Amino acid sequence: MDAAITNNGTDAVFIPGPNVNLDPAETKTWSDVQVSDLDANAVIKAGVVAGTLAVSMTPGPNDAALATQGSLVADALARYAYLDLPTGFQGRMAFVTDGRKGGEGVGAGTGVPCYYDSTGADWFTFSGDIAVTI
Repeated sequence: MDAAITNNGTDAVFIPGPNVNLDPAETKTWSDVQVSDLDANAVIKAGVVAGTLAVSMTPGPNDAALATQGSLVADALARYAYLDLPTGFQGRMAFVTDGRKGGEGVGAGTGVPCYYDSTGADWFTFSGDIAVTI
């Protein structure tokens, strides 16, 4: 698959893996990438969580896994209040509208993207790999 990576931030970003520099508002393509490559890339993961990077997947000529197409843009995630989170399945992603980022007080969460881990049977934040709290 190919991944189009867009820098929505105000600073240039170096992304290891494809080893590219992205200036603000610039998009570059990482060809023949696997979803696992994106998941393992800490810079991409942190940028998507912060909203400064957007990643769109498109199938390459040899890809049949059309189900993995889509966007890792945080605003494209399904949105739930913490108490309304559905039962998840491994790898399901959502945005918890009242989830807490590091440093936010109890009951004062401004929202966090998260994923469901069936091993821990809970929703975890991308930024800290900890269970979502409100």
